[in-house]
Amino acid sequence: MQRFLERPPYYGKSSHQDNAVVRQLCGSTRKFDPRRKMWGTSCEQALRELIASQKWRPDGVERALYAPLMRAAQAHRAKAEAEWHAQREAEALEAAKAESRKRAATWLGDAAARTRTQPRAATPTPTPAAAPATAPATAPRPAAPKRDGIEPNEAEVVECARLGFTPQAIAFSKTLDCLGPRGSLSDEGRLLRYCLLTCDPDGSVRELTRKERACSWGGREVRWTLPETTSREYSNELNRLAADAAASR
Repeated sequence: MQRFLERPPYYGKSSHQDNAVVRQLCGSTRKFDPRRKMWGTSCEQALRELIASQKWRPDGVERALYAPLMRAAQAHRAKAEAEWHAQREAEALEAAKAESRKRAATWLGDAAARTRTQPRAATPTPTPAAAPATAPATAPRPAAPKRDGIEPNEAEVVECARLGFTPQAIAFSKTLDCLGPRGSLSDEGRLLRYCLLTCDPDGSVRELTRKERACSWGGREVRWTLPETTSREYSNELNRLAADAAASR
């Protein structure tokens, strides 16, 4: 019986006066064997309807096995449909991951090219104001502390804040080698790159509108949103690690 189901098309015998009905029941997958003069079908549902009509008898199957064959045909069809859907879902997931990797590679390549082609702006030297002749001598004020590394742009600051990264966590991220090389990225841009490369895509990922693409990360226009759920989960974890590290000092 299982061998019969695994070797479509399923041929059977029928009377000449019933051939019109049999052809209709065979459906769009109907086949005709001119040597054996038998009609058949490759569809399990059509097979069940043919047997139930009692106008068609499956070739090589005893009548006592008709009912078990109909049940086995239904199970065989359900299994084939489940495997088909699983294959489509796996292909869709793989395509989404490939697209995510492609976006990440393009983003990193464009950021590196932009950094190579843009000259560094010279820092203007402030002209000290002349002190009044009568002003008493005072100690010079200490210079304001500068940020260690590349300054983030506004879009990077806004996106990190939206995902929940605290300033403490962003500063702590400098100590984490797992975030990858810094290159020409700010601390915020490095975090966003990590989310882009490691967080699995979900239903929240969408392509931005032309108006929304005005923001940029690492000097490159952003085209896709980050995975919302997994990115926020990572921000919560990094916030906790940063707080624990600060408490242990």
